[in-house]
Amino acid sequence: MNTRALFTPATNAVTLVRNEVERMFDNVFCCNNADSRTYPSLNMIDDDNNIYVEAELPGVKMENVEVTVADGMLIISGHRTAVTPEGANTLRRERGSLEFERSISLPTNVEPSDTKAVLKDGILTLTLPKSVNSRARQVPVTEA
Repeated sequence: MNTRALFTPATNAVTLVRNEVERMFDNVFCCNNADSRTYPSLNMIDDDNNIYVEAELPGVKMENVEVTVADGMLIISGHRTAVTPEGANTLRRERGSLEFERSISLPTNVEPSDTKAVLKDGILTLTLPKSVNSRARQVPVTEA
């Protein structure tokens, strides 16, 4: 019998509740503006060996992004600078300069030294390998 399948729905439910609670706290304690959103927006996906994170970072340069993995937390921080060309006037600015830091708890232990981060087309893609002890594994059943 596959025990992983038995516990997957409960694990997913706990993860969904934890993420929703984190989002509520972010919205309450993050900023004074009720219309503000948690930045950057991200997706977190996992399989048996890795956790994948995709974060939207439009207009952010690679050298202005920092990714930290420590103590079960993922921290994405950085900044974007809005520049007006010399001699020009800004008529409308909806995308301005921005400093950000997003912390999110990881659902399992990962190997920080093997983490890969790629920024392409405004999307930061992280591949975080799960630690060997955190990976799902099949246990053979023997007769007594």
